[in-house]
Amino acid sequence: MKVTDNVYAYIWNGVFENNCNSFYFGEPFNMLFDPGLKNYTDTLLKLMEQDGVDIETISFVINTHSHPDHFDGSVNFTKYGIPAGMHKEEIKFLNETGPLFYQMMGMQFPEIKFEIEMEEGYLDIGEHKLEVYKTPGHSPASSCIYWREKKVLVCGDLIFNNSFGRFDFPGGSAAQLKESIMRISELDIEYLLPGHMDIVAGKENVQKNFEAVQQYFNLF
Repeated sequence: MKVTDNVYAYIWNGVFENNCNSFYFGEPFNMLFDPGLKNYTDTLLKLMEQDGVDIETISFVINTHSHPDHFDGSVNFTKYGIPAGMHKEEIKFLNETGPLFYQMMGMQFPEIKFEIEMEEGYLDIGEHKLEVYKTPGHSPASSCIYWREKKVLVCGDLIFNNSFGRFDFPGGSAAQLKESIMRISELDIEYLLPGHMDIVAGKENVQKNFEAVQQYFNLF
């Protein structure tokens, strides 16, 4: 689904599998975010092709965090030489706890080499750049990626449409999640692209969503 020029959203509507939403930034980045579970990569690519995206131009796969439903499918891209990226502290966390976490989920731990170790600040792609925000809470170094010119934020499992990410997985923190949500709410966002559920479009709707979620979080 086209969100705005060169921004596409692929909302997961499956009932029996906890897969995530995936997003794609076209030119000048050609960047896929959170490819989801590896068994559904073919479905994702078909949807992208239906939107007129030339999947042969995918140049980077960026992961907001290390949970299987978001980054497992990265293996289907790295094996063809497409670089994968994630925050460097989340990579460290994955290498330390990932094998046990995957075992708990009854899944095989994927061997992925991350060629892009992100940090808070700018992610430079040629002459263009995106902004990376470290937003812990759902996991130790979950990240949000902001395309300032488009006012688009890929936020992983930080915040959803009228909800927020869970914090009871290893490395999660309710206090950090709340702090991260409040911090990100200060950005000028026209399109909020969460890891699950529907996107939130329109600056006013995005701000109302942040306010509602903060109230829910306080009650919780």
